[in-house]
Order: sequence, then structure tokens, then C-alpha cells
Amino acid sequence: MRVLKAKRRNLYVWRFIQLNKSRIMLFGTLFFLATMLFVMDVRPYASVGLILIPLSYVLGLYAYRSYMGWSSGPTGEEKVLAELEKLSDGYVLIRNAVIPPSRGDIDYILIGPNGIFVIESKNVGGVVECSGDRWYRYKVGRRGSKYDLEVGNPSRQVKRSAKTLKDFILKHGRIIFKGRVPHIWVYGILVFTNNNITLKLRNPTVDVLGVQELNEFILRRKDMSIDRKVVNRMTETIAGR
Repeated sequence: MRVLKAKRRNLYVWRFIQLNKSRIMLFGTLFFLATMLFVMDVRPYASVGLILIPLSYVLGLYAYRSYMGWSSGPTGEEKVLAELEKLSDGYVLIRNAVIPPSRGDIDYILIGPNGIFVIESKNVGGVVECSGDRWYRYKVGRRGSKYDLEVGNPSRQVKRSAKTLKDFILKHGRIIFKGRVPHIWVYGILVFTNNNITLKLRNPTVDVLGVQELNEFILRRKDMSIDRKVVNRMTETIAGR
């Protein structure tokens, strides 16, 4: 497999990681100071400390969870890359491409002799349930209590990315195909990379796979046949080269 566009750490992601690190330090310091005010029991500062202790704790915990969520993304992407690199040189990979008019990046765009693939990776743990386009994530505590966790709507994200890419290819179709633009299909794939996850899927609207299933799924697709020159023109057009 060839990587046309080397991966650069997304500035948007980097900013959020740094922002949440700063928030953790800020709320941690505030929690410490509030605790000291309460322990010293000096009026009226003790009352202020009593109010700030739970507030700083909750905000700090939120910042920590957000930090862990943002920082775990690149690790999952590396697992997917390691698997995709096993594909032949007939496949070309573009990482973190931004396709207008969307402002968000797509983790992976893979183009090869048998199809066009949009791949989004999620490196989250816990229990993840899906019913159609509805997603729910939680962890179960020692006493059986459920703790809700953020998961968003990854299937809609994948479908939106696939449609955006398809529209972009059709818009530049005459350049890419050098003539009549054939019917094309973009496969949307959602890959969960965390080993500590339990998936409960019911009628997902996109293909949901583990990392080890990814290449087999790709190689089985036979709905399209793309000439190598077309593959090169398509990837160069998408990458803006």
C-alpha cells in the first residue's frame, strides 16, 4: 500500500488536547486551594472553599475525560494504519484529508482497484450499543451501576464523510476519468480499535468492523473496477496535488 499524503498531527486535535491539559491543571489547582480554605476554617473563606470543592472536582473530571478521549484517537489510528499497510501497492491511502465543503477531516480514504473506502476509527472502551443510527456508550461499575460515556453518532459521521467524498469525486469526474463519469460507490467503514470494548450492534447503517477484519472486508469488495491510472488521478485530486 502507498501512502500518498503522510500523516501530520491534526492541529485541531492538538489544540483540544493542550486546552484540556491546561483545564486539568487549572481545576486541580482550584480544588487544592478550595480544600485548604475549607480545612483552615477561616470565615468567610471556608464557605467559599466548600462551594468550590465540588465545582472544581466536577469540572476537572470533565476536562480529564475530554483529554483522554482526544488523546486516545491517534493511538487507534496507528493500529488501523498498521493493518492497512499489509495491502498491496495497488491501494493508495490518504490520511486526515479535509474534503470541501466539510471542515472536519476524514481519518482514512483508501482507493484501490476494487473500490473507494472511507474509514473512520474510534479508540473507545466500555460497552457500545447501536440500534440503526442511535448510539449509546457506558461502563458498568463494580456494583452493577451504569456510567454514561460520550460516543457521539459515528455512523452518521461515516455516512456524511462518504457522501462528501462521493460528491467531490463526481464534481471532478471529467478530470479523474478523462471522459464519461461512471457510477461510483464509496464504502463507509467504522473501525473500533480498543481491545476493552463490548459491541452490541443491531441493524447498524454502516459496516462496523474490528481492526483485524478490515483488510478481508476490503479485499472482498468486487462492485467496482478502477484502473491504476484512475486511482492515481483520483488520489492526487483529493490530496490537492
